[in-house]
Amino acid sequence: MTHFLIVSLSRSGGKLLRMLLDGHPSVNAIPFEHWNRSSKGDFPARRIEAFARLSLDQKLATAGAPHVERKLRRFHPDSQVVDIMSRWRAASVDAQTLAAMYERFATNYFAAIGKDPARIVVNHCGSLCRLSREQLDALYGEGRHVLTIRDPRAVFASMEAMLYRKFTIKHVQKRKVSETMLERHIQKLEPIDGVSTYVREFCVDYRHMMSHHAARADVVRIRFEDLVTSPEAVTKQLAAQLAIPWDKSLLEPTEFGVARAANSSFGRQGVGIHSRAADDWVTRLSPATRRYLEENLEGEMAALGYQPLAAQV
Repeated sequence: MTHFLIVSLSRSGGKLLRMLLDGHPSVNAIPFEHWNRSSKGDFPARRIEAFARLSLDQKLATAGAPHVERKLRRFHPDSQVVDIMSRWRAASVDAQTLAAMYERFATNYFAAIGKDPARIVVNHCGSLCRLSREQLDALYGEGRHVLTIRDPRAVFASMEAMLYRKFTIKHVQKRKVSETMLERHIQKLEPIDGVSTYVREFCVDYRHMMSHHAARADVVRIRFEDLVTSPEAVTKQLAAQLAIPWDKSLLEPTEFGVARAANSSFGRQGVGIHSRAADDWVTRLSPATRRYLEENLEGEMAALGYQPLAAQV
């Protein structure tokens, strides 16, 4: 299977890029983040090593079949989901690797919904830059990796906004947030020298993304800010790097070819690309958090062309 794997930190433009590729005539984009473990840092090394010896049910469990099925039900009627899962199961009896399982899922999924299964497959795996390139190849097979990069201050501002939307009284009362999750959230909010554990953990993830992915010559890098302010120029360069023809569909985010709104933490209105998302984070961060990010990620920000706020004109 020829495939592109979009990797990124969360809130860094990975979903936007997937939606821009969705309508391209050479591409089949899986419409959800195709990572099916309970934790995004949970790499199933032992199961991958022993994959060929696993039972079919164990192979499906390792590939996250129940998780896939739940996500499919967001997009398709139950009868079609049953058909897709049945096709995947039947095609996977002799699969020797986890990558082969994902390939057979993609082939059968797109055939079931009436798309040409021979097209290039796009997988989007937000936050999987926590894993190494070698681990990702073991999961999905070798393919082109596309890394979306965003100013760390903007990423963290967006992450904070998502946390406030997730940990609400209403969600707690409806048990959408477990007691364990809420307790962990409260602990991570506790400030130390003016900043939370969330900020400190984020800096570790950002540095990992830089050292394990952004620094690699074989990874296609896209800055979120460039994508939303100069989409035609950036997507033309991307198409050339991925060896696909440029198409005007790369200028409109879609899902199954239908125009979609941006995946914003801040409730932006309207479909399409929102250029103001490039720099409207400035007023959303506390001064202490912004300074901490600038001080601890100074080298990474400089390497990507981001400047401390005081240095910006």
